[in-house]
Amino acid sequence: MTDPAKKYDVAILGWWYGKNYGSILTYYGLNRAVESLGRSVLMVHEPLGYNGYRVHWPTDIVSMDFARRVGYEHTEQEHYSALPRLNDVARTFVVGSDQLWNPLIGRVNDDLFLDFVAPENHRVAYGTSFGNRGTDKFKVPFVAKHAASLQQFKAISVREEYAIDTARDVFGAKAALVVDPVFLLPEEHYAGLADKATVAPGGEYLAVFYLDPNPEKVSVARAIADKLGFDKILVIPNPDEGREKVTSLFADEPRVEVLSEDAPENFLRAYRDAGYVVTDSYHGSAFAAIFEKPFSSIYNTKRGADRFKNLMAAMGFDDQRRVLETDTAETITENEYVTREIDFTKAREYIGSGRASSLEWLRTALDPESEGSAAIRRFQRFALDNPAFTASSKAWRVSRRARGTRLKVARDGAAVGNHAWTSLPEPLTPGSAYQLTIDWTPRTDAPAVNLHLRNPETGQFRAVGKVNVAQGSGTARRDAVTFTVSDPGFSEIMLGALHFTGRNAGAEVRGLEVVEVPAAVAAAARRKASGRAPAKGFAGQARALALADYERQVRSYDRARSADRISGARARMIFHAHAIEKGLSRSNFRAGFGRIAVPGLAKEMNSWLASGFSIDDPYLQSSAAVMKTYFERHAALQHDVSAFRQLFSGAAQDLIDATRHHEGGVLPAEQTREIRLEADDSRGFLDVVYGRRSVREFTDEPVSDADVSRAVQIAMQSPSVCNRQAARVHQFQDPEVIRSVLDIQGGFNGYEMPPRLLLITADLDAFLFAPERNQPFVDGGLFMMSLLLGLTQVGLGSCSLNTAMGSAKDAAIRKIIDVPDNEVFISFVAVGHYDQQVLVPRSKRTRVEDVIVRHAAG
Repeated sequence: MTDPAKKYDVAILGWWYGKNYGSILTYYGLNRAVESLGRSVLMVHEPLGYNGYRVHWPTDIVSMDFARRVGYEHTEQEHYSALPRLNDVARTFVVGSDQLWNPLIGRVNDDLFLDFVAPENHRVAYGTSFGNRGTDKFKVPFVAKHAASLQQFKAISVREEYAIDTARDVFGAKAALVVDPVFLLPEEHYAGLADKATVAPGGEYLAVFYLDPNPEKVSVARAIADKLGFDKILVIPNPDEGREKVTSLFADEPRVEVLSEDAPENFLRAYRDAGYVVTDSYHGSAFAAIFEKPFSSIYNTKRGADRFKNLMAAMGFDDQRRVLETDTAETITENEYVTREIDFTKAREYIGSGRASSLEWLRTALDPESEGSAAIRRFQRFALDNPAFTASSKAWRVSRRARGTRLKVARDGAAVGNHAWTSLPEPLTPGSAYQLTIDWTPRTDAPAVNLHLRNPETGQFRAVGKVNVAQGSGTARRDAVTFTVSDPGFSEIMLGALHFTGRNAGAEVRGLEVVEVPAAVAAAARRKASGRAPAKGFAGQARALALADYERQVRSYDRARSADRISGARARMIFHAHAIEKGLSRSNFRAGFGRIAVPGLAKEMNSWLASGFSIDDPYLQSSAAVMKTYFERHAALQHDVSAFRQLFSGAAQDLIDATRHHEGGVLPAEQTREIRLEADDSRGFLDVVYGRRSVREFTDEPVSDADVSRAVQIAMQSPSVCNRQAARVHQFQDPEVIRSVLDIQGGFNGYEMPPRLLLITADLDAFLFAPERNQPFVDGGLFMMSLLLGLTQVGLGSCSLNTAMGSAKDAAIRKIIDVPDNEVFISFVAVGHYDQQVLVPRSKRTRVEDVIVRHAAG
């Protein structure tokens, strides 16, 4: 309970009142961490009134009893309309952990995006989750509404690494990675709570905590107890109506004792004193690590398996702690990781370092004197109530009324060229996507009405969406269309009289809203609105894959434009620098060249330095060297380019003056560009080219990182568009990872797994223009061929394995090896030492005459 006259430093919103131990202890960790930073805390109870998912919570449940015991100060449940009053009670509002921003959960509403917080107060998110990986669940209305709210946050943090991309790519907000709130408190703190337990199970036991128990999971727990020799199984019921279910499911197991009282303290005591833990709970797994109890986790796909994968990878376990719901007694017995001997060294380091860095992040975010913004680039958002319209002719009669603007088409006015439009405050951004929502009452005999954009300077217009009004003419309605702006200057929403026919034709327009949304989200909405069933066969697959590639390209373009995205900044910088290098290399040198490239490079270098990115970055150093060569060349010619020099900031000029020449610029073709790595010079070029074979069987001789690095260094001599060097090489040597990946890839069946597996990718962030859509594969292919030759040069065998696969396989592989979305697959390469006598396919090459097509002169 709280004193309404009392003031608080921080108000926390989230699901702290839930019946689940994970939720209860998540917010307990956050509450106590904030208090440890010297801030007073008010816990805000769930507001009512949004929808049927928001219900009155009893006051006698486990979570509320715990809240009273630990001394929470909290609000009572009220209608959400009362939330703005909290602006007079607290200065900073924190939305806590859990999947509070998952659109698939009905309880997720506007309050969890802190829409009620006044501009003078601060909004902070700690460890908040969007749910599982993937963006298909984010629909245009959800993004249009909540992106604007997230961009007003002072600071945002998330608990899953992929959520950083989601915040940036979908909502235009930057986010930091922090540990789950349960890790903010040390083990000793939870042990102290455990000492207050009302139930203290005795003896040695295996603890079982299932959120979603079923007979299969019961069998897994029984098999683990059998393998590890436990005579007692302590089952911890989920306080959210879990007691009756586990009692029934474990009824025929004589070793079972069900924890007799529900309380967080009892949960912690059962964990602390356990000999082993089996759980399907994310937080159940987290507390096993906190208490350093050997454990096995069933990744709960119902509640988000990606969360488990992220946590296990962060703690250094990967999938070692995972058991499957389908495991049998035999597979459990054979599983070497179902053991009481577990090394918690990496988990301890993750929890300790994560706690320190996350508390520091939280300290800064809660400092009322510090300023900040999570917005990367604020999405445009325009709302016009009762908008004013201008007509191109007397075909339209326009009258503004209290409840909306009346547009009426005169008799015989429904003709081409008769337009009416209303102005937005500023032009829409070319290349960006938007949702246009119109609140209106259309009147027409026509089956559909087009909505248009108009350029007031040129009069040019184009349709952005079609609204089906056949069943709704003459009734109040809200219609929405999504579109992408192709050209600059569009700042008006236009209607054409041609679409308004019949008696009393026209419309009452009460309001318009135009909201910028991510291009990929808009594209998905347009596909859904089209109502087209997916085509089958080759055509359907080709279309689906092309759309998936398009969406990935658009996502990368949006990401590369972000202010905090280094890869995009590098690409733009080297694009301009390389253009200047080409100008410097011309034999017929044109003094004063670079009217586009030099200002472009100045802008990128200035922005880089102002953002505090590394001054030692090779792309920046190379760009500085290019400009030093440029200025010195013009000084030698006594040609004044001081106007260009002034475009660079003082810091950029200092860097240019101090940089080293060999980092960039030009050189004679005969000179070596960089220091060559040691290699076997006895092998001539033709020996390497004609000696390369696709080897699929390898010896046991270990492959050294040094040999792979030498081969990659050779491959880096490959050309790339504007020298943007988008190729990346992912190297794997874990046999289980290699097997899992190649099982999906499917091109290595029947062979022993290779000692090393490489994956060549191309970073889409390096490509700046839509016509470069195929360039990642061109540059990636050039790099891959050079890499194959480089591997041959250093004495390694290799075999390229194609990545011609559908979206499902692509996604499955990315989940295993965690390759970022902005990198497209070029090829896998199996690598290892080989016996020179091993058999390989002959792979006969065709004739030169079949390859060369000679075109006659003239």
